[in-house]
Amino acid sequence: MTEYNIDPLSWYSDRQLNYTPKHFTVANTRLTEESKIWILNVLRGRFSIVSKTEEVDGQLYILSFNGCPAFEDPSEAVAYELYWS
Repeated sequence: MTEYNIDPLSWYSDRQLNYTPKHFTVANTRLTEESKIWILNVLRGRFSIVSKTEEVDGQLYILSFNGCPAFEDPSEAVAYELYWS
């Protein structure tokens, strides 16, 4: 018989937020589908996805369509950068 371990923190909470609080640490490495699955399976804290923007001559440009992850726990941002950069 296969025994499954369910993490209550992951099961009962929304780890991915639709907004990015000011205290979150933004990673520089762009998010991919594979890296998002890695975040969900390996890391435990809350995160959000930030679109990198740049203003040139009054125009706002989106630099990354996939965005970069932002983490509540700075150590998770470091782990993400070390693994995916």
